[in-house]
Amino acid sequence: MTNIAQKPSYVKRLITPILGCKIPMTGEIKTTMSLEKTTMGIDKIISFEEATKEKGEKKPIFSQGLYHWVMFILSLYTRVRQNLKMDFESFVILQVVVSHSLYQINKAGNKTFSELEDQMTQIGESRRIRNNKLSFASIADVLGLPRETVRRKVLSLSKNKILLVNNDNGIKLGPAYKTIYKEFVAQTTVDLGSLIKKWKKSGALEHLLGIDTKL
Repeated sequence: MTNIAQKPSYVKRLITPILGCKIPMTGEIKTTMSLEKTTMGIDKIISFEEATKEKGEKKPIFSQGLYHWVMFILSLYTRVRQNLKMDFESFVILQVVVSHSLYQINKAGNKTFSELEDQMTQIGESRRIRNNKLSFASIADVLGLPRETVRRKVLSLSKNKILLVNNDNGIKLGPAYKTIYKEFVAQTTVDLGSLIKKWKKSGALEHLLGIDTKL
């Protein structure tokens, strides 16, 4: 994940919280009024959240939740480009193949992270799912992309052994995907956990779980 210190200054301003900072001291200025009336202690400073509670207003949690989601997506995009050396369309095409493999694996029951690590690439060697093989056309239909675009990007991924392409077995995960799963998927899982914790802390998670069809 990109270090915050390396990000442009305007990105730092987005990430750095601007609320809740301590009020700087302006000097020890005495007036004719008592110190008790002129000194504002930290315990007397009312936060924005406390103020909204006193007024009976709901916390503006949606904007906080959306902000954390956008930062998660930006981080994911950056890691796809920098760590996987892959354009985002190729990444999404890869996810279609991953979902196809997961569908087959989950038929036999849920798996742990470690169990899945072995089976994700083993399924590429299996010939038992020929009737449900994944083709260029099927991926193009799922993503709404031109078939030639899908073909070109799949063949590029196959050169790095991330995908395997076979006329009989269709498109499957290749042996190089195991490294992606072990490193990239693991980090994405950690980032997703962090996102959910932020949502839970801000109240956004409870809000999202309560959404049906209308906001």
